[in-house]
Amino acid sequence: MGKEHKEHTWNLIAKKLAGEASLTELEELESLLRNNPELHYPVQTIADLWEHTSPADKTQAEAAFDRHLDRIDRLNIDYTPTLTVVTDEHDRKPAFRRRTLLLSILILAIAGAFFLATRPATPTANGIAKAQPNPPTTHEITTTVGSRTSMTLPDGTKVWLNAGSHLDYGKSFDGEHREVNLTGEAYFDVAPDAARPFLIHTRKVDVRVLGTSFNLKSYPTDKTTEATLIRGSIEISIRTRPSDKIILKPNEKLVVNNDDSLLLHITPHRKEVRPESLVVISKPTYEQRSGDIIETSWVNNKLIFQDEEFGDLARQMERWYGVAITFDNPRMQELRFTGSFEKETIGQALDALKLTDQTARFNYSIEGRLIIIHN
Repeated sequence: MGKEHKEHTWNLIAKKLAGEASLTELEELESLLRNNPELHYPVQTIADLWEHTSPADKTQAEAAFDRHLDRIDRLNIDYTPTLTVVTDEHDRKPAFRRRTLLLSILILAIAGAFFLATRPATPTANGIAKAQPNPPTTHEITTTVGSRTSMTLPDGTKVWLNAGSHLDYGKSFDGEHREVNLTGEAYFDVAPDAARPFLIHTRKVDVRVLGTSFNLKSYPTDKTTEATLIRGSIEISIRTRPSDKIILKPNEKLVVNNDDSLLLHITPHRKEVRPESLVVISKPTYEQRSGDIIETSWVNNKLIFQDEEFGDLARQMERWYGVAITFDNPRMQELRFTGSFEKETIGQALDALKLTDQTARFNYSIEGRLIIIHN
C-alpha cells in the first residue's frame, strides 16, 4: 500500500471514529481493511486510545486546536490542510471538521510509531547492520489472510492463530505476568500456573485463565466477539462493564455484541437485526454430519458453516482464501448455506455452494484476487 493510499485509509478511520463518515466511506473502509489485514492491529490500538479518552479531554483538545487555527488566521498564514475540508459559503474561511483532523493527526503519529518500531536495523558504512538504540520489547506474531500458524509461548502455552490475526506479548511474559493482546482469532491451550494467571486482552473483552483450552474470536470487522470454552474455566470481563465478571463452564459459548466495533457492516435495504442483550451465553455449534465443533474446526484446517448468511460466510472465505468478495446485489448476502471446506480451491468452494441449494442461485467471476458475486 502506497503512502498516499495509507494516508487516505487513516483519514477514513478518523472520520469513522469522529462519527463523520458517510455510508460510502464506511463501505470503502471495510473493503480496505479486509484487503489489508496488517492494518487491523494499529487500527484497534487507535480505536482503543480514542475510546478510552474522556469526553473532557476530547473537548479540551478540540478547543486548543480551535485556538491554534484562530492564531493562524490572525497571522494571515496560508494554511491548507491536506485532510478533508468542508467549505462554508457563508464564512470567509474553511470550516474544518476538527474532530476528524485531530484524529487524523493522532492516527498518523501512531502509524509513524508502528513504522519505527518495526523498522529493520540500519546498515553502516562497512556493511554491518547497526542495532536500533531502542529495540522493541514486544514479541509479535501476525498471519495474513489465507494463512494460519501455531506456536508455543515461553510458558508452554500452545496457540493456534487463524488467518488475518495478530498476537503480541511483552518481555514481562516470562516474569510475574502472562499477558497477551489478540486481534483476530486464536485457539489457546494454556499451560497451568496457579501463581501466574494468563490474561488475554482484545478490543471488547479481557479473559483471565489459569489452565484451559478455548477459542477466542475478536476481528475488528465482525459484529460480535466470541469465546468458546472446551475444558477448564475462564473469567471474562467486558471492557465497557469491567465490574461484571462472567465465568464460562466447559461446553459454553459467550457472544458479545460489538455495538461500538470500528467497522459495522451496514445493509441499507433492510433493518439490521441485533440481539436485545449485549451478552449471550449459549452452547457451541456442532456439525450434524461429523459432530465437529464448528467454532474450533479451523484449527483442523476445516471451514465449517451451518445456516450461515452469505455475507457473513463471505468474510470467513476472504480470510480463509486470501481474497476479497463483493456482491453486485446486496440482497444476495442474505442467502443461507450449510457445508464445509477443507482442501477445495476458492473456485471449487463457490461451485459447491451453487450446488448446495438450487434455490440459492448465483454466479461469480474471478478477477485476480477479487471475487464478484452476481445474479
